[in-house]
Amino acid sequence: MEGKTIIVDKDLRPSYYDAFQCLAGGCTHSCCEGGWHISFHKKDYLALKRLEGSKELNERMQGSLCRIRKGGLSDSYYGEFVLKDGACPLLREDGLCFLQVEKGEKVLPEVCRVFPRAEVYMPTGYWERALSPGCEAVLALLWELPDGVDFLSDPLPREKWRKYKLPEDAPLQFYYAEIRSVCIDFLQDRRFPLPERILRMGLALQELAGGEQDVPGWFARQATRFEETAETGLLEMADQERMLTMFLSNNIHLLLCLKIFDPEFQDVGQAVLQGIGVEIDRKEQTSTLSIEAYREARSQYEEQFKNRAYFMENLMVSLFFYMRMPTLASGEDLWKSYVNFCNVYSFFRFMAVMSCRKGAAGDQKEMFRLMVYVSRALLHNSKQQASLRDEFFKNDSATLAHMAVLLGG
Repeated sequence: MEGKTIIVDKDLRPSYYDAFQCLAGGCTHSCCEGGWHISFHKKDYLALKRLEGSKELNERMQGSLCRIRKGGLSDSYYGEFVLKDGACPLLREDGLCFLQVEKGEKVLPEVCRVFPRAEVYMPTGYWERALSPGCEAVLALLWELPDGVDFLSDPLPREKWRKYKLPEDAPLQFYYAEIRSVCIDFLQDRRFPLPERILRMGLALQELAGGEQDVPGWFARQATRFEETAETGLLEMADQERMLTMFLSNNIHLLLCLKIFDPEFQDVGQAVLQGIGVEIDRKEQTSTLSIEAYREARSQYEEQFKNRAYFMENLMVSLFFYMRMPTLASGEDLWKSYVNFCNVYSFFRFMAVMSCRKGAAGDQKEMFRLMVYVSRALLHNSKQQASLRDEFFKNDSATLAHMAVLLGG
């Protein structure tokens, strides 16, 4: 199959994208603090070094910039702010930015102007724009979409057009937009509980990952599946007790592996572990776990948020788009991306339930706190994501049956 050049001449974004506004001083979990390293490319670094403002701003800027002197990094990671007590040195007590207040948004480094936005030219033929759930304002938008997430598209001005060359050795990428659309249809098929939808999506993607050559025929089969009457749930046929134990063990392991430097969040992991009675004796290499405590939290969660079940669906649809899934470079990469998505869903689900653990507030505010924690610790650390995903393949646990375990909590 010959390569193909695609003209990217339009944008694609979720329906809530245009409504996003930074909470600025009203943000509870500011992205300007918490130990996040704010790095930027060479152009921004040099512009900030030359910047002159008021006496107060100049004093703030003095000693606030440093070069990133690590071998092999590109100009995209050229410099960064020197954090002060885990926060950006330009952050004011009212939560606003000294630099932006005095000089305007245009002088900010690109990373500050863009977050939580992500923008990329894609083989779909679209300039795709998404929002990270690592920002509580994004979660608040998803909270208010009971009918689900739609997507919007507009033509791009000619100066923003780009050419995208599809590789000859990745034929599935010719169908990227259509395959992802089918996946999102699975995620929004409300005849089934969300875990069931993700598993059914996996059944479909497994065919492509296994080398299905008749891709148009594959599309036809998926259209038929959506027209079928809902049948007995696949997850209902599994050993629920065993699945739940494995679900919890996997997420506890993931929680112990995460590294996050925000002092506000450093007690989150410990509080969640205590909430399900986890005690680890590293010397004796033993641990305890109260499955009943998790069941109680889950019952409380499902009762507390029974009218907001759509929120987790919205979150997963948005994540699927934000993480640019599925990866279609090869059948192996496709399946790895699906395994990664199951792992991400499992951890978000686990932490959402644990917002209703005994002793916790069990309200929207606490759930958002844990969702921001998960997003910043997991989604914004691609190396950690890949490491956790690859563990499944090393342990021969990347099967669809094991994915059912990740979805069974």
